[in-house]
Amino acid sequence: MAYSKELHERARAEIKRRKTDAEYTAQQHRNELNTRYPEFQFIESELAKTGMEIVGVFASKDNVQERLATIRAKNTTLRNERKKLLKALNLPEDYLDVKYTCEKCQDTGYIEERDDERGVSYGTKYCTCHQELLKKYASEKMSKATPLELSSFDDFDLGYYPKQVGSSGESPYEVMKYVYDNCKDYAEEFALDSNNLYFYGRTGLGKTHLSLAIANEVMKKGYNVVYGSVITFLNKLEREKFGRTETFETEDILVDADLLILDDLGAEFSTPFVVSALYNIINCRIARGVPTIISSNLSLDEVKNRYPESIASRIMGKFKIVEFAGKDIRQIQNDE
Repeated sequence: MAYSKELHERARAEIKRRKTDAEYTAQQHRNELNTRYPEFQFIESELAKTGMEIVGVFASKDNVQERLATIRAKNTTLRNERKKLLKALNLPEDYLDVKYTCEKCQDTGYIEERDDERGVSYGTKYCTCHQELLKKYASEKMSKATPLELSSFDDFDLGYYPKQVGSSGESPYEVMKYVYDNCKDYAEEFALDSNNLYFYGRTGLGKTHLSLAIANEVMKKGYNVVYGSVITFLNKLEREKFGRTETFETEDILVDADLLILDDLGAEFSTPFVVSALYNIINCRIARGVPTIISSNLSLDEVKNRYPESIASRIMGKFKIVEFAGKDIRQIQNDE
């Protein structure tokens, strides 16, 4: 993945901090017990001696197996005594363990690549915890200009939608109450296999508001969310593609995000590059099985007329279509 050096350094710094904090906490626990309980200090001292004794056994090479068995039995007895002491103090058995954030790599950020069947090591690679931090920091960086905190489900006002029944047999209020409830459920039940959503309707009907409200709730669950306009993302991709920037991470960020929200599809100027880039983002995310939300003023017929079949068919076949109804809320607010 072509994440920038800056993001890798930030991820490494965070993993190092986690490791330092975990080891410091464990040492503080040990120091506390050593200070307050002489019997614990004695057990720790004896355990340390067994370690030195094992070194001595291998150095002398006399009766190695017999002496090792004796030392290991002593070590087991001491550990059991320590376990009983912790229990008597109402402390968990793992009170003295180092609680790494990632047990897989023990907060080093790297794991060994190996073929256990052949007993071959291929060196090390980044652990998944490092990759997850890259995704998190990248999504924060990509969405930093987005006022995510300004939109929530609580401040979405259904009172702006008329209750008069239209030709469809439903009022805009009924339609939007259904849309609102489904968006809220989507956010509450969000998972990496959640549906793709296509929001469409005229300007000012709340598409952006509900998209941001979903983003807010999903981020609270610990998922990384990337939100932005299609134009902004495509401009970034174009600058990177044609060498007008030193970073080349936008495509990875868009494809890797747990939830990608593409706002205002259809406002972009159509070029072969734009069409190709847009197809690649949508198709890669569908292939990975991770959810995408697209908002647009374009109806499905307009999508078919504007975009090639490769894009239109994916939107219509792989996205749940959500139509917004009503009048421009911003215009209503201005008229009040």
